[in-house]
Amino acid sequence: MKNALADPRLQGKLQLELVVFGGGVDVFRKSQPYEAELRALQQQGVLLAQGQNTMKERQISPDELFAFIAYVPTGNGELIIRQQQGWALVHP
Repeated sequence: MKNALADPRLQGKLQLELVVFGGGVDVFRKSQPYEAELRALQQQGVLLAQGQNTMKERQISPDELFAFIAYVPTGNGELIIRQQQGWALVHP
């Protein structure tokens, strides 16, 4: 995401969303060291979304995650919807 945000060819042309589900949920946990990096992405306009299905399956409380993230019913569902809207999917 940082590379895409820094690419001069893409300046002003991007809308990015970090969709987290499955094992990726650790990125949004308060116990992990990613808060500053996530806030920096968010300040650059990146949407941060956590799949609620993962939270239910893994019995994770919203209190365990950063308060500034958004929630979607399912991560895969969010990806499908975004792809149908014409968004490109980039996997790590």
